[in-house]
Amino acid sequence: MADNKRNVSSINVKEFFSKEYFPLHCLIGLVVLAVAAMIVSIVVLSINPVVACLMVVLEAGLAACLNKIPLWIHGLVFIAQIVCGIMASQIVFMVIMALIYVFATAFLFVWTNR
Repeated sequence: MADNKRNVSSINVKEFFSKEYFPLHCLIGLVVLAVAAMIVSIVVLSINPVVACLMVVLEAGLAACLNKIPLWIHGLVFIAQIVCGIMASQIVFMVIMALIYVFATAFLFVWTNR
């Protein structure tokens, strides 16, 4: 009878934390931040869950669309988001969403300049 043992390679944790996997670490961090922002928005700020989740997706989409523009325009987008939060009386929520935008933009910068 043939021996059907598979050669299972062990997981090398040291290799996972190498510089090669830095974009993956940034993606994991962005996902954790997005989930935390949604939970804080829903539980603490009493924002509708659909609105909170949709805003996170829109911030990531905005960061993807404006990926290759100069840095100062990103600053204008950040300021515009804060102003929209002031106008809508949701300053804390829009600051959280602006931070999602900043981290999504940073992630895309790391991902594309790898």
